[in-house]
Amino acid sequence: MQGGTASRTGACGAGAFASRARSGAFSIGLAWITACAPQAPAAAPPEPAPAAIVPPSAAELTAPEPGVAPAGAPAAPVGVDAPPADAPAKPAPSPAAPSRAAVELSAADAALDQDQLDVAAQHFDRALALAPQDPAARLGVLRLRFARLGVALSYAEAPQNPELQRLVREADALLRDHADYGPALLEQGHWLIVLGDAPRALAVLERALRSEAQNAEVHSALGTAYLATGETERALDQFERAVQLGPNEPERWSSWGTALMLRGRLSEATRSFEHALELRPDDARAESDLGTAHLANHRPDLALPHLSRATQLAPERATFLTNLGYAYELQGQLEKAVETQRRAVALDPKLGSAWINLGNALASLRQYEQAEIALRQAAALDPSDPRPQASLKDLEEVRAHDSAAPVSPPAPAPARPPSPPPRKH
Repeated sequence: MQGGTASRTGACGAGAFASRARSGAFSIGLAWITACAPQAPAAAPPEPAPAAIVPPSAAELTAPEPGVAPAGAPAAPVGVDAPPADAPAKPAPSPAAPSRAAVELSAADAALDQDQLDVAAQHFDRALALAPQDPAARLGVLRLRFARLGVALSYAEAPQNPELQRLVREADALLRDHADYGPALLEQGHWLIVLGDAPRALAVLERALRSEAQNAEVHSALGTAYLATGETERALDQFERAVQLGPNEPERWSSWGTALMLRGRLSEATRSFEHALELRPDDARAESDLGTAHLANHRPDLALPHLSRATQLAPERATFLTNLGYAYELQGQLEKAVETQRRAVALDPKLGSAWINLGNALASLRQYEQAEIALRQAAALDPSDPRPQASLKDLEEVRAHDSAAPVSPPAPAPARPPSPPPRKH
């Protein structure tokens, strides 16, 4: 199912991360970082990138927990005689057949993956009737209700949504009966992030981590919550761990790359985005993230192919268009920049960055009246955003002195980088 479209100035609903219904695979977006993250301490100077990012080996990931006997260790405790070496081996027990409720849940998950919501509902209902106290069945019904909302899994995407608030309360009720049920804690954390309640999401996801330490998605969601509360370094640790646990999942690399960019580690971030794109070559989000990284590194020539490709793959994404227009502007292709920004604001009239970039591109062409209209539109959308006011001040100075002494037009305002396309729920 498709969620919201582009980011909204002032709402911080900038497609921060996305999810597929089965896995809940969040990946934070660059737009959310720029638009919504609290003011973090100044980024450390760029650090030398490691020669390679090496996830833990399979042996490390499957190492036994402390206190658990490793494979091949004596099964009998100390002080108990082990059976003689020549004792006949007992036949291994046959694996238990899955219960009817488990079969229904598996079918429901498969249908949810394919956006077959009515089919999923039938299977969830049957599972719940067969096992009314099964937390997986109860949670499945809640997950289906969230999928029917069609809300993008983005930070503060729906801060006052009453159905989301009900889902959080019903997850509370489920957790009163099953306090340590990790999947319910994870989903509740997701919904709290969508509501914009980062502090509570953080507390819930930290609880989830106790029982789901090997779940890459728990680490990703927790990293997003840390970013939302300004704890950048802790967020980076969580995203790195998610990459180690899910090295073949492009969302993990994209999220880690975003956090690396926030710390000024552009070379590592670029490599992380490149790896995400290798894993999913036709992903508009991965193309856009890589292009944005090149923009941040002052390389619009490298950014343009990726940003252009992103708009081809997802022409409905206004945020992708505004960054493409910004790249055109940096290269001096002002007519193309204006045309691209006009397409962006036509797709999403509430996208403040597109109005700012349109105004600055028009100012560069000395179309001052139209530039002022665009910049005032941006200012009206979000009075707390200082960028429109700064550009309006520059524009006023340029217009006042243009006839007497040429003054450089306003410098382009950095576009808020694009958000990921909504994932299927």
